[in-house]
Amino acid sequence: MNFDREFFDAGIDRIGTDCEKWDDRAVLNEGAVPLWVADMDFRCAPAIGEAIARRAAHECYGYTMITDEDIAAFLAYNERRHGLRNAAEDVLMLPCVVTGLKLFVRCFTEPGERVAILTPVYGPFTMSIEQNGRTAVRVPLTRGRGDRYQIDFDRLEEAFRSGVRVMLMCSPHNPVGRCWTKEELEKVLVLTRRYGVKLCVDEIHAEFVFAPQRFVPILSLTEAGDEVVSLMSASKTFNIAGLQQAYALSPNHVLLEALGKERDAAGVVMGNIFALTATRAAWTEGEAWLDGLMDYLTDNLSLLKRLLKEHLPFARMSPVEATYLAWLDLSAYEGSCARLSQKFTHAGVALTSGTFFGPEGEGFMRLNFGCPAAQLAEGVKRMKHALNQQ
Repeated sequence: MNFDREFFDAGIDRIGTDCEKWDDRAVLNEGAVPLWVADMDFRCAPAIGEAIARRAAHECYGYTMITDEDIAAFLAYNERRHGLRNAAEDVLMLPCVVTGLKLFVRCFTEPGERVAILTPVYGPFTMSIEQNGRTAVRVPLTRGRGDRYQIDFDRLEEAFRSGVRVMLMCSPHNPVGRCWTKEELEKVLVLTRRYGVKLCVDEIHAEFVFAPQRFVPILSLTEAGDEVVSLMSASKTFNIAGLQQAYALSPNHVLLEALGKERDAAGVVMGNIFALTATRAAWTEGEAWLDGLMDYLTDNLSLLKRLLKEHLPFARMSPVEATYLAWLDLSAYEGSCARLSQKFTHAGVALTSGTFFGPEGEGFMRLNFGCPAAQLAEGVKRMKHALNQQ
C-alpha cells in the first residue's frame, strides 16, 4: 500500500465510535469541525488493524503475558529511529505516559513537596502534581523573536534552589511546539545534577519533528547514575492512544525498581491483549506508514501557515518545530479563552483552550493539524467567521 497524499486525504469517519474528539457533545455540536483532542483523523497503519483482527479471531481473551518479544520490539524500534541502545532491564511497562508522570511524583516526593514544570504545558503535568497533594512550581517559558519559546534557565535554577525535588519535562514540548536542542537539554541536566533533582521526561511526541530540527532523546545525554526517566509510547505516533500502552525507560534500575513498587502498590496494571498486539505491530511494521504521515503533516503545516495568513492575519503562531499541534496567539482578536471557545462553538469548530495548559495560555488556542487537509481548511475558515463576528 502507498501511504501517499491520497491515503491521508481520505481520512476516516469517526462519528458514532464513542470518539472523544468527534462524539463529545459537551464540547462540540453535531456537524462541528474538531481540531482539538491530540489524536489524528487518519486510518492507522494497516498492519495494526490486521494484527488486532488476527488476535480477535481467537475467541478467548484471558490473562495475557507481557513477553520478551513485546520489550524487544520497542527497544529495536528505538535503536533504529533514535540510536538508543537499551537492555530489557531498562524498561518498565505502564498503561500510559500520564500514569508514569503521576507515579514519578508519588514515588519521589512527599505531600507538599515541590515539583517543577516548564509552562505553559500539557494540563496533566499540573494535574499529576496537584492531584497528589504536591506543589507545582511553574517556570514560565519565555517567548522570544518570532514567537519561539525558550527555557529561562535563571528562573529554573531559582526554582531548584527553592527546594524542588522533581522536575517533569515535555520533550518535544506540548503545546508550544519546541524541539529542545542538545544544548538546552544538557543545560537542564547540569542543573538537575547540581541540585539533586530527579527528572522525568515525557517523550511521547518524539517522532513528530520537522526538518531541520532533530529529536534528541534525553537518555542519549545522560551519565551513569543520573536520576532520569524517559516516558515513551506508540500511542501518539501510531494513533492508538485508546489502547493504553506505554513504557518508562532508564538505565538507572534503582529508579525503575522504585517506580515499579509504586505502580504495583497502587494497583496499576498493564498488558491489555489488544494493546500489546497493536503496539508490537506498530513497532515492527508501521514505519512506512509513519514516514508517509510525516510527509503529509509537513504539507499540512505549510497549508496552515498559508490559511492563517489569508484568513486570520493577526493570529501569531509559534514556530512548530515538533508535534502536530499549533500554538496560536489570538489575543489580537479576543483575549479571553472562554470567549474564544464560545465563539468557535457557535461557528462549529473546536480547538483546545490555552488555559488548559496554564494561566500563561490566556488568549491562546491549540490547533491540531493532524487531519485531512480539507478538514483543516474548513476549520480555519470557520475560525475566521467566528472571529470576524461582533
